[in-house]
Amino acid sequence: MKKLVLMIAGISILLGGCASVDRPEWTDSGYSKDYPKNTYLTGVGTGANLETAKANARTNLAQAFLIDVDTALEATIRQAKKAGGDIGPDVNKARVEQIINNRKTHVRSGDKIADTWQGPETRAYYALAVISRSLAATNLMNEMTRLDKATGGYVRRSETDADILRRVRAASIALDAQVARVGYQQKLREIEKGSEGTAAQWDIANLGRDLERLLLQVRIAPQVTESKVGTLGNSTNAALSESGFQVSEIENAEFILTTKLDLENMGFRDKWYWSRGILTVTLNEKISGRQRGTVRWAMKAAGSSTGDAEQSIASKADSLLKRQLRETIIRFAVR
Repeated sequence: MKKLVLMIAGISILLGGCASVDRPEWTDSGYSKDYPKNTYLTGVGTGANLETAKANARTNLAQAFLIDVDTALEATIRQAKKAGGDIGPDVNKARVEQIINNRKTHVRSGDKIADTWQGPETRAYYALAVISRSLAATNLMNEMTRLDKATGGYVRRSETDADILRRVRAASIALDAQVARVGYQQKLREIEKGSEGTAAQWDIANLGRDLERLLLQVRIAPQVTESKVGTLGNSTNAALSESGFQVSEIENAEFILTTKLDLENMGFRDKWYWSRGILTVTLNEKISGRQRGTVRWAMKAAGSSTGDAEQSIASKADSLLKRQLRETIIRFAVR
């Protein structure tokens, strides 16, 4: 009996050891001796079926290529300040993120599923996605080159387009493309230590100054339909000025910017007076009368009186105009 127990124990140990050997180390550590960390980027995925595991592995591998836009923007601002410029207010962060996200599959082009495994007990599938650091670096450098070429195209449009709004938009995209490039360069240094790629063809500070000069050429006359709060005129003028546009009298303007704030009393509820506001902004060409675009923002607020609620709406409108008026007008360029 004692011998039988010892035999069963020995078999159990042997089987346990075999299971441990059979399980690839990358399923736990995320790394494989066949694809060393200093040479490859890796991603492990699991799933109820093999295709799901492969897709999840590629998704996890993609994490290595994520670019922190805030960090890239901070680095670009520092770079511009060293050259005597300040591009902070000029960068459209959302567009920078879009430029990067639109190419997220290209930067890991050439990745592959290097290994798969199925757990004998759970029957779950595992997959290992890999890409060499040298190929990843090449992909990033290709994206930097592509952005330099695209920037050149937008710079040319900013200099030659007959429509001033389209020129502004082109200059704005050129600047944002170079901020995205800085993000790619930061990721390149991280993936392939010491690598810088090719030097940028465009001076960030100069791109910012070019954009500011173009903004000042956009002559806009504000026309305000005042609400009873009476602050929309000041808010519109301040937002236009802070956005870099030239606030003009109607006789000298090229565009008419109409802003209107409609207020609605929503009554007394939950111990507060509520109001709703609709802020409408419309841009028209003065001579032709052609509308270049219109946008509406809805907001609501509460106060200890109807007047307080309406004042809160007016404050929200002021803040919104200062945050979004520049990009709103630039978006109107394509209409």
